[in-house]
Amino acid sequence: MSSTPRSDALEKSSVDRAVGSEPWTDRLSLPATETLDAYDVFPAFLDKIPIQHARQHAVIGLVRRGVAIGPDDAMILAISEAKSWPQRDILSRRLAVPVRVVVTGRACILAKIDSAYSNRDRNAGSVLSTIETGGESDSLLAFASREDLLDSDTRAPVIRLVNQLLFDAVVAGASDLHVQPYEDRLQVRQRVDGVLFDVFEIPKSIQEEVLTRIKVLGRMNIAEKRLPQDGRATVQLGSRIVDLRIATLPTSHNERIVIRLLDKSARRYSLDDLGMPDDMRARWQKLIAVDHGLILVTGPTGSGKSTTLYSALQTLNSTEANILTLEDPIEYQLDGISQTQINEKKGLTFGSGMRSLLRQDPDVIMVGEIRDAETATMAIQASLTGHLVFSTLHTNDAASAVTRLLDLGVQPYLVASSLVASLAQRLVRTLCPDCRGTGSRGCDACRQTGYAGRIGLFELLVVDETCRGHIQSRSGASQIRRSAIESGMTLLAEDGRDKIRRGLTTEQEVMRVTQTSGDESAAAPSAASDAVRP
Repeated sequence: MSSTPRSDALEKSSVDRAVGSEPWTDRLSLPATETLDAYDVFPAFLDKIPIQHARQHAVIGLVRRGVAIGPDDAMILAISEAKSWPQRDILSRRLAVPVRVVVTGRACILAKIDSAYSNRDRNAGSVLSTIETGGESDSLLAFASREDLLDSDTRAPVIRLVNQLLFDAVVAGASDLHVQPYEDRLQVRQRVDGVLFDVFEIPKSIQEEVLTRIKVLGRMNIAEKRLPQDGRATVQLGSRIVDLRIATLPTSHNERIVIRLLDKSARRYSLDDLGMPDDMRARWQKLIAVDHGLILVTGPTGSGKSTTLYSALQTLNSTEANILTLEDPIEYQLDGISQTQINEKKGLTFGSGMRSLLRQDPDVIMVGEIRDAETATMAIQASLTGHLVFSTLHTNDAASAVTRLLDLGVQPYLVASSLVASLAQRLVRTLCPDCRGTGSRGCDACRQTGYAGRIGLFELLVVDETCRGHIQSRSGASQIRRSAIESGMTLLAEDGRDKIRRGLTTEQEVMRVTQTSGDESAAAPSAASDAVRP
């Protein structure tokens, strides 16, 4: 194919320059391509060329998909710029194969690199088999400011093992990685879609090295084993950046470690993606558009509260709105929104942070969590002075959010005049799309569980005049709940029944997450006979 200027679909910053606007491509008559979809990666390239070299020079060795590779066949080298041309000879000598060149965009090459190296046949078992327990301690202390999980081949065996455990967790979409010592082993578990799975066992003989490496990664004191510690780290999986929140806890069999994984490149959910019933979503969109007041999202840890708040903030985000957040931790970066990380060790708490935020002329404030009376009071005062305030509470249902605020010492008249709505939510696993209609109990895609992904169950309490009267008179959560039901509120379990009827989840899942909600009698789905079981 002759070298000609490409269409707008190509990346202007690199592809146009590479494909036709520079003389070197004309002189060499290099073929060009817009995508690399028709190519597989040349196997020897993956085996012998480190990912760091491939990224630095933006090159990847390829072969036409479906073409068998003979001993004399050439490798196709994708490049995007003239400065990468010398890699043709360098890689030809390194791999001992003839090389032909094709030109494409830099972003296209980097994406192919990340995909190829992340899909290599690698597992923690193969790494573990190479470990010799002697002589590891010194290399364990090596520390990189950002560990690249795809670039571990030259690292010490225990470092490779820890990187592989993190790699597997990120690829599996795990929210947490548990490393738990027992008397005879070190058990590794992943929390995927809210459920813990045993994934790997590490021999007791290298337990100390593994725990030490994780603590080094989190910049912790490796000599301190009697007290809990918290640490943070950042790892990279190709173009994906994952923040780690690492917590240790001394136990009778050594330190237990839990790693929370926050994938910065994870999908951002809009209101339409959360799973709210249509009528509830329409009401929610109107509620979050008010100019002042307090809106709460309630539920246990891991119920998706932050995701719901982020989707609301993205809906409100505009050049006319000054949106500020106080979070612990900041889970995802939102363009156009100023986000502040809580640091209690330095004196930046939710309460003190609120005072600082109010001096920044905000229109919308998101407080990650109301934990104490000071934060509750500050949030309510802000909502009463012309600000829209979002926050979360750990309560079982929407009505209990009201009584929780009262328990924190907030006066009833302040709650009644400031609270706009309370949204309770849970997450249930959804049936695997690959095996849901086959009668199978699972497949490889869902790890034989029958489930893949999650969807929300919601309960929206809108504070009307009747509800305000109950708040003023300090009525209990049950009375507030009954009043809200009479006004049309749908309970969590009722939303679950609807999703069972629609074939999205199962009776067992709805029961699992709603049995602790405020209305126990409503937790048993009446659609059980129609439930689809994995």
